[in-house]
Amino acid sequence: MDDQYSFKGILSNEPNENPDFFNWNRVKVKYCDGSSFTGDIEEVDPVTGLHFRGARVFLAIMEDLLYKGMWKAENAILSGTSPGGLASILHCDKFRSFFSTSARVKCISDAGFFLNIKTILGEPHIEELYKRVATLHGSTKNLPRSCTSSYLDPSLCFFPEYVVQHIWTPLFVINSAYDSWQINNSLVPYNEWTYCKKDVNVCSPSQIQTLQDFRVIFIRTVINRIRPTSPSG
Repeated sequence: MDDQYSFKGILSNEPNENPDFFNWNRVKVKYCDGSSFTGDIEEVDPVTGLHFRGARVFLAIMEDLLYKGMWKAENAILSGTSPGGLASILHCDKFRSFFSTSARVKCISDAGFFLNIKTILGEPHIEELYKRVATLHGSTKNLPRSCTSSYLDPSLCFFPEYVVQHIWTPLFVINSAYDSWQINNSLVPYNEWTYCKKDVNVCSPSQIQTLQDFRVIFIRTVINRIRPTSPSG
């Protein structure tokens, strides 16, 4: 792990680069657990020696920041990108609970709205992957209870499209409708579309149409799940 990390974008302390948040207290949490900080398994993996306890890591970080003065914050934002963006969704209400009721708290998910979508071959690849992650990490007990109690398979609440309706803290979603990670990992299997995935200019008309269809599904899902009348709208 790097000893030093250069803050850029919304973490920058330069007014010209980051006019809205340059003078905020900013903390970057290194992603380390593989479950968007939801894991909590007591036993250590006997083969790898790994501790699947991301939820405890998140709580320990919050407690440390509160001890250092975060409890006095009047404004707070939890944000993240990709798996960190998913973590911002899953922990949004929990993050809000660390502050006074008078504090303004919001969450931002950047490229973390992963769809539960079948592959072009009709296989539920990403759903099965998330289920394995939830089982390995014991994650479901750290997902919003109002969501996990609503589905026979509580691991579905790893997907934003199911869980955002149970989030009450204001949530902002930033995501490309042509999310490259989802196209390469959820929609198109590893050994398919070898050239198209590398260069969209060589994609066939049918492949382009599939990408357009994915965009439509993505936008429709976000609009249907995150509405102004919903808790997180």
